[in-house]
Amino acid sequence: MERLAPFERKKNRRQAGVAFQYCPNDSPVHRLAAGWKLALCGGLGALAVAARVPWALGALLAVNLAYYFAARLRLSDFWRDIRIFLIQMAVIVILYVVKYGPAEGLWPGIRTGVQILLLFLPGAVFLRTTQGSQMMRSLKRIMPERLSFVLFTSLRFVPFFAREFREIAMAQRLRGAPIAPRQLWKPAHWKDLFNCLMIPLMVRALKTAREAALSAEARGFGERN
Repeated sequence: MERLAPFERKKNRRQAGVAFQYCPNDSPVHRLAAGWKLALCGGLGALAVAARVPWALGALLAVNLAYYFAARLRLSDFWRDIRIFLIQMAVIVILYVVKYGPAEGLWPGIRTGVQILLLFLPGAVFLRTTQGSQMMRSLKRIMPERLSFVLFTSLRFVPFFAREFREIAMAQRLRGAPIAPRQLWKPAHWKDLFNCLMIPLMVRALKTAREAALSAEARGFGERN
């Protein structure tokens, strides 16, 4: 069994190579109860919404980074988790600058983009460090069974759709779609981003949601004796 341990670790690492995918580690954050991590998600998210000045955003960003890397996650994991938010931040800044001008639009655009990142970063840590069984047990303690199942399923689909997004993007880029990160800085390509990525992803999301619902129904979920 000990000879298989390195192989298993490599296998787990490959599975964790997707954004928001559970990453098995022995860290203080992994050992923390799922309920406490949910509470941290709520608290840090509320602070992200309330932070409006540069020093508050900077301090909160430092706290989030300390929390993230306390889970012994790698820089490559961090990059996979935040790159979509960096693209979103660039789009938000451009829109603010176009509407209000560089003088009045630059800081509000940066602030809004950073707030969105800080709002979702604790959730990324939660998904990276919490197994499905722990997540489900904690949710069932604080909410009804049906609601906890819906929320649990939604959270577990986050890494799945991150993987789907990456695969669709790779396929569309091979077909010549101008959706590479260096090309998305140009607003003229945003229409291609929507048509080539968002529409196929929504179609897959609807198909996956239907399959999940049929699977839950086949297992008798929600039936009352």
